[in-house]
Order: sequence, then structure tokens, then C-alpha cells
Amino acid sequence: MSAGELNGPPTMRPDGRQIAWLSSGDATPRLVLFDVARRRVEATIAGAPERVRAFSWTHLPGTGLAVADAAGNEEWSLYRLRDGEWALSAKESGAQLQIAASSPRRPGEVLIATNARDPEHHDYDVLDLRTGERTRVLRNTGFAACYFDAEFRPRLTETVNEDGSRDLRHHRASSRLFLHIPHEAALVTRFSHFSGDGELAYFVMPQGDTGTRLVALRCRDDAPAAKAETVFAIERAEIARVLEDSVRGRPEYLEVQRFRRRMVALAPPLERPLRALRGRLGAEPVILERRLGDRYWLVAEHRADADARYYGYEPARDELWPLTEARPARRPSAIFCRAADVPMRTGQRAITYLSGRRGGDGPKPTVLLVHGGPWRRSGWEFEPRRAWLAEQGYFVIEPNFRGSIGFGAGWVNAADRQWGASMQDDLEDALDWAIRRGYADPARVALVGGSYGGYAVLQLAATSGREFDCVVATSPLTDLVDFVEHLPAPWRTAAPMVRRRIGDPALSDQRAQLTRYSPVRHAAAMRCPVLLVHGANDARVPVEMSTRMFLALARADRSATLALFTDEGHEIVGAANQLARDELIAGFLARHLLGADEPPDPAGMRILRTPNCLAAREKREVSC
Repeated sequence: MSAGELNGPPTMRPDGRQIAWLSSGDATPRLVLFDVARRRVEATIAGAPERVRAFSWTHLPGTGLAVADAAGNEEWSLYRLRDGEWALSAKESGAQLQIAASSPRRPGEVLIATNARDPEHHDYDVLDLRTGERTRVLRNTGFAACYFDAEFRPRLTETVNEDGSRDLRHHRASSRLFLHIPHEAALVTRFSHFSGDGELAYFVMPQGDTGTRLVALRCRDDAPAAKAETVFAIERAEIARVLEDSVRGRPEYLEVQRFRRRMVALAPPLERPLRALRGRLGAEPVILERRLGDRYWLVAEHRADADARYYGYEPARDELWPLTEARPARRPSAIFCRAADVPMRTGQRAITYLSGRRGGDGPKPTVLLVHGGPWRRSGWEFEPRRAWLAEQGYFVIEPNFRGSIGFGAGWVNAADRQWGASMQDDLEDALDWAIRRGYADPARVALVGGSYGGYAVLQLAATSGREFDCVVATSPLTDLVDFVEHLPAPWRTAAPMVRRRIGDPALSDQRAQLTRYSPVRHAAAMRCPVLLVHGANDARVPVEMSTRMFLALARADRSATLALFTDEGHEIVGAANQLARDELIAGFLARHLLGADEPPDPAGMRILRTPNCLAAREKREVSC
């Protein structure tokens, strides 16, 4: 992780005067301010909090907000930037604070969510950006989510039913039903925004088993939803983002993704500036923000071999100016990434990304890289872990196995209660396809994954009939029964959905299946070395998932290494910690995938004392 790496994409002030981005250096993060009129960086503000994330401008001129968690435990505090100075804006011990919304109609305030009163439910407060005073606008009485209009009025509340379906109700004394979302559509339906007058609610919804659509629903007090129109529909792809008119709320541009991201203009006049921008970039742009009535755009250019590049654009003058790259010191890699529509044994097809070094023929040592979620997806655009593996000389296979989002409701629902079962078949089918094509060397295959992906690769190594060279699992789930029975507090409102999608331990047959498909139960079946990496403060997947897996492997006399980061959480965020993790994984893969046959390593545990951890220990903040 080089000095100057971005901690999130740039963001433009609503008045169009400045663009800002968080940048990590050798010490603490800093905020870079870019003067739009002069087209140059005008200041760099130090003093940003450690592990700061998600900086965004508010509608109060010159004021921005960011969140940070001190130790990776996702107990987010809120920090305010005003007049070039950082200050703690809101913090509650043991709780999460999140920015829920900002609005030009209430420029001096933002809406925040907090679970300080009840860890399982977020209440909503309006925060005065000038005084820091908070006013509660909604006390959570048991719902999973709430949707607000531009005036910060709660309009709809959402609950998850026992069958995994979702109900959206009007936030009125009657709480009448607005929209019922059946289980089959629950994971692929999401609220986008309200129209400016509040009369319409826009939702991304499924269209059959393979399509996705953006619809406008009439939202009148206490009345059920009535479809006003289908704004856009697409097959076997996702509508990733909706960009609307800042006053009326009418959708104008969409970001869609099948093989790659692309922008769609929803009216002919909107197509002209998008077409001009494509010509300027020589590539497909992604519009991030539009300000001052469309005077300025903030855009990204994505590539497979290099980090995103960010630009400002003035459509009226057709003027494009560069801002920064996600990692300015990093040059494009000599790697490729291409998408393949890979046939599965079911007769369906899975979009799979194949990456490696350019040049060279013949099968390569291979990494099967499994994304987390599982209700997420892999994409074509540059991804650091994939690129890093490809640069090491590995051929990387990333299947969008069943359960992956972005390919229709049918593909998502095909994964219901199939953790450890047919979802694993998709991984092996993608690997077999690459072997048949001569891309992958069947005698040199490693498995790498994080979170759900870590679960999947451990389970595959334990239960597949084929031989693998090694497994790397970061923050993995290893015991499905324990995970479902002890969900993190903020997720418990969605517990019925989890039981429907993964399995219900309260039912004896499903408990038996969850046990059978838990890697911790199959340690003795592991025939290859295992590297487990976990942050000790993980709030999503407890570190005990890895320690129990490690101890089970050690008792079974298997080759296993457990690396614990005492100052990290579900993701490894600190620059020094990322470097330590990468060096550990690089050595492990080189030894077992590229090197000569060696005797199995003895089981061992490493507690990573990286510079971040040691500095914290000197301050007596942690024990490591």
C-alpha cells in the first residue's frame, strides 16, 4: 500500500468549489482538497482520525463528515471537517453511528443512525452541523430499515417476516402495508429514492428470474403501492446505481453491469454529454456525482490492469481534467482480465473472470479466488487482490457462482440452503472448464477466499475429491450452526432471511445439514496446508471461527498456520498490516504452489505485531 493511496473515491462539494479525497500516507490519513476553478490541489489537511473512511461533503458549505472505527470493531464514530479542522462530532461507546442521509432542503443538518439504545435496532437522529445538537426523529420499534424523504420525514419502515419476505409499511399510526416483497425477490429488491415531491418511490426490482428493472411506485399516505411506470429494464445484469435529477428526483442516468460497468442515459438529450465524455476518455466512464445543476461531473475510468482514475468534467464546455488515481505510485500491470460465460453442470452459465500475466502459453499455476457475501459479485474492473495474485504469476479464476448478485433473482435463489452443496459445484465446474481449455494446471491449484469465500474454500478443500496444493482463508466462517445462532446484533432483524437462505438450526434436519457443511467438522479431511488470517476485533465473523478451525487442524495433525491481527477487524485496513498480510500470503503460496515438494509444515500460530499494533501497545491501547 503506497503513500497517497485513496481511502475511498473523491467527492465534490455541492457548490462545485472543491473536490476532496482521503489519502493514506506513511503516518495518519490526510484529506486532499482540489480547487475546481483553478484545476489544482490547493491544500492537504492532516490530522484525520486513524482508520477513517467514507468522507463526504454535506450541504453546509465547507463542511464534510467521515466515519472511523478505532480498532476494526465497526463501532463507528462520526468526525466533522470544518474550516480545515477535524473534530469528533458524535461518538457512543460500544455503538455504531452511521450517516443515513443529507439533503439540500436541510443544508445545516444530516440524518444519522445509531444503535446505542438497542444494539439490534438503529434509531434516527437529526444532527445540527453547527452546534452538534441531536434531535431524535424516529425511535426504532423493531423494524429492519426506514426510508426517509428529502425533508428527513420517515415515510416507509421495513420488517423481515419469518418466511424471509419483506414488508414495507407506511410510517403512520395505521402502519398500513405499502409493499410486500416475497422471499424470492427479497435480495434483489432495493429502495433507491423518493421523487422531489415525495409522490413516487423508486425501486430496483427483479423482472422474472433473469431480469432487473427500475420502477416508480406511487407512494401516497396509507395507500398500497401502485406502479406508475417501468423506467428501465435489462436482462441478466444489475442496475448498480441510479443518478437522479437533484430537484425533481427523476432518474436520468443508470450504472449497469453485466460483464463490465457502463452508463445508460434515460433520455436522448442526456445521451449527448455522455457520448462526448466517452470520446474524451476513450473509455467507458462511470459518473459518480453531478453538481450545480449538472455544471460539473465527477467521473471514474475503470481498467483491468490499473486502479481507477478520477476526473472532473464540465459538459457544457466539454472540458475534462484529471484528479488522481487510487494508487498514484502504482503503474499499470502487465496483466489481463477477461470475462467468460462458463457452462455449469446444471445447464446454466456463470460469468467468470479470468486473469493472469500477459504473454506465455500453456497451463499456469492457478488460484481459484472466491468472493465474499455470498450475495455479492466479482467484476471486471481492477481489483487489488486479483491483480496482486496475477502479478505473482498465477492464473486467477473468479466464478460468480449461484447466489451472486447481479444476474437475476433465479441465480440468487438457486443458492438457498446450498452452502457447502451445489454452490461448491459451481466452483469446481469453473475450475474444470479452465483446465479443459488449457488455462489452468490441474497439478498446481490453490484456493483463496475471504469471509464467505473463506468458508467456501475451506469446505472445498475438505470435501472435494480432488487434490489442492494449499488454502488461504481470511476471516472465514467455519461453523454454520454457530454463525446462524449467534448473528451480530445489527443483523438480527434479518435473522428470518438468514435462516431461510442458509438453514435453520432449530429444525433437526437442517441443523444436521449445517453441521455437515461446516469446515470445522472436517479438519481431519484437509489434505493440504491451510493459512488462516483473521482480525481479532471482527464484528461480523468472530475470530473464534478461525481459532477453532486452527485448533481442530492442529489436533488432526494437519499443516496449518493462523495469523491474528490484534488491531484489525473483518477487513485488514492498516497499511502496515496489509503489507504484513500480503507478505505472509505471498510466501505461503510460493512455497506450496510454486516450490518443490516439501514435508507438511507443523501447525503454528502467529500474532502479528505490526507497526500499527506496536504503536498502540506503547500507548497502552491494546495488548499484543
